[in-house]
Amino acid sequence: MIRKYLLTVCVALTLGLTANAQITDSIWTDDDLMKELEMEERAKNAKKAEKVLAKAIGKGSKGNVEEAYNLLNEAISLDSTNATLYYNRAFAQSLRYHVKEAIKDYSKAIELDSLYTNAYLNRGLSYAEDNDNLRAIEDFTKVIEQDSAYSEAYYYRGVAYYFLIRLDSAVADFTTAIELDSAYSDAYYNRALIKSRQGELKGAIADYSEAIKYNPFDADFYNNRGQVQYVLKNYRAAVADFNKTLYLDPDMARTYVNRGNAHFMLKDKTSACIDWNQAREMGFAFNKNDETFLSKVCKRMQ
Repeated sequence: MIRKYLLTVCVALTLGLTANAQITDSIWTDDDLMKELEMEERAKNAKKAEKVLAKAIGKGSKGNVEEAYNLLNEAISLDSTNATLYYNRAFAQSLRYHVKEAIKDYSKAIELDSLYTNAYLNRGLSYAEDNDNLRAIEDFTKVIEQDSAYSEAYYYRGVAYYFLIRLDSAVADFTTAIELDSAYSDAYYNRALIKSRQGELKGAIADYSEAIKYNPFDADFYNNRGQVQYVLKNYRAAVADFNKTLYLDPDMARTYVNRGNAHFMLKDKTSACIDWNQAREMGFAFNKNDETFLSKVCKRMQ
């Protein structure tokens, strides 16, 4: 704390004092002035902290996470009342895989600003990453209370419900996310996963198709739709989806197995064996019974 002393010279002019009257010195503290000076100092430090924050964001945007983190520490030392500084340091902590430290900083940001919606959202994501889905749901719910049109909050809460096997709640949240954002491909995809699990296979295909409509470059979307098509005995459609999967991601060994199975069901044993062998070469481990079956089928093709 800065302390300021003012030296004042008081000359007694009271009637009766002689010409040799003593001059007295007194030191006094002006509380109002001290507060003003402290406020000025805090304002200066706050401006400095904002400049350091800008540097940290610049470093972070270039992937220099450690430098960004160190700068954020410096910024907080200058201004420990700025919620945004803690929020950004929490984000850096997440990138450094220090999840519990990130949670602490998000919590501090929320303590300083109880309406910091994104701090609740990101703390919820950190709780989820730490496998604390109940607390994650609490934070996502808080986001929804503050902004009922925040589609991502419903989506992430749906994911947390999914991991708690509360599938109906998960579907409800994915559905709301889609209602708020009709192009939310991941929400369609996750809802399709649950529909598949619940035996609603045609509904699952419809949702996978919507996911693909809005994001035609995700191999998992085609792969999962292909698997449902296979279960429904739509083998040609399954092969088409597996073809697209492997076009987008040729390293998915399991998809070669799936496509081989579909080829086999279409009585195209040659293509089936080619795919199964490709999967084996990529390191896919067939069980003993499968190996026996494949040996019999593919040996006849030689």
